[in-house]
Amino acid sequence: MTCPHCETRSIAYDSVKIDRLTREIRYRCDDVDCGHVFVAQLAVVRTVHSSKRPNPAVTLHVGPWGNRAPANDDTRIPANDDKPDAAEIAPTPG
Repeated sequence: MTCPHCETRSIAYDSVKIDRLTREIRYRCDDVDCGHVFVAQLAVVRTVHSSKRPNPAVTLHVGPWGNRAPANDDTRIPANDDKPDAAEIAPTPG
């Protein structure tokens, strides 16, 4: 995390659990001339892949990429399968 004032690296030095999905993290700017101390929140915002042990107390939105089918599940015809095989159109000897 960078300091919102001077954009120097800030170091997390403490955190407090707010609830099951949220923590508040205290940061201190690494620039001694700035010295800004601030609080940021870290929150779980959506599911990418569902838990195999879901907690009924947790309700999360499934993101646009969450729980998608495998990439190879489509039924498209390969580009070269709509033409006859070369052996079928090759001239016969004789």
